Amino acid sequence: MSVPPFAHVESESVEVSRPAEGVALIRIGSEPLGVLRQGVKRALFAALARLESDATVRCLIVTGNGRAFSVGSDVREFQRDAAWQSQAATNDQGFNMAIEHSRLPVIAMCNGLTLGGGNELAIACDLRFGARSARFGFPEVRVAAFASAGGTQRLPMLIGAGRAMDLLLTGRIVDAEEALAIGLIDFLVEDEELEGRTLTLATELAALPADAVHITKRCVTTGLREGRAAGHALEDQLTVELGLTEDAAEGQAAFLEKRVPRFNRAARRDPAGA
Repeated sequence: MSVPPFAHVESESVEVSRPAEGVALIRIGSEPLGVLRQGVKRALFAALARLESDATVRCLIVTGNGRAFSVGSDVREFQRDAAWQSQAATNDQGFNMAIEHSRLPVIAMCNGLTLGGGNELAIACDLRFGARSARFGFPEVRVAAFASAGGTQRLPMLIGAGRAMDLLLTGRIVDAEEALAIGLIDFLVEDEELEGRTLTLATELAALPADAVHITKRCVTTGLREGRAAGHALEDQLTVELGLTEDAAEGQAAFLEKRVPRFNRAARRDPAGA
């Protein structure tokens, strides 16, 4: 995974920790409210690249700090320059695509305001937990912009075209209960339970055989992005690859012997170049 050419790194704005075996957590700590300056985006991309190369990491949580997951890009950085805007768009798309293509299941732990580019980051993740106090939206249209970091594509697939149009065209902000009702988040939990509940699921995912988890994610995202035909073709290919692994043999043997399987937790390799 190559790191895009941002101007500088703000690594102090991104904290990486290991809260449980097999689980990594990236915390967006930039002020104010987890704003995604270009340097913060570079730090996020670099952190993801390091975790991808660490075979002991099998699940990733992305979260914010204080009152916000992230409120998106810093308007004060915007330049009325075509080259700058083109590079910024490439950077935004690149990081969210890196999450989508990651071998890791990625969980967005939305602790507060999740807006604009922050919400586009969240919907690029595989699963989303929302704290009851969290708020969600895509308000870019209100400053003559739009959800250009994949929001116009991922949101309709996630919540349906009509509901996506509502949020994207009006820029309105919804509370966590409505976000759950329309499918924008997958789990709604009380604020004080957010970290514990998210970590429980992440730990469960990290305990599963890494290749099977990665292949499952790869097939789902390929089908959504490229259509069912591409998804079915990849299923056929990866069924053979996974079926020949030691983990597959161990899973079958453990089932027949009625015992707990002893899987190799690290990913064998990157199936199908994903």
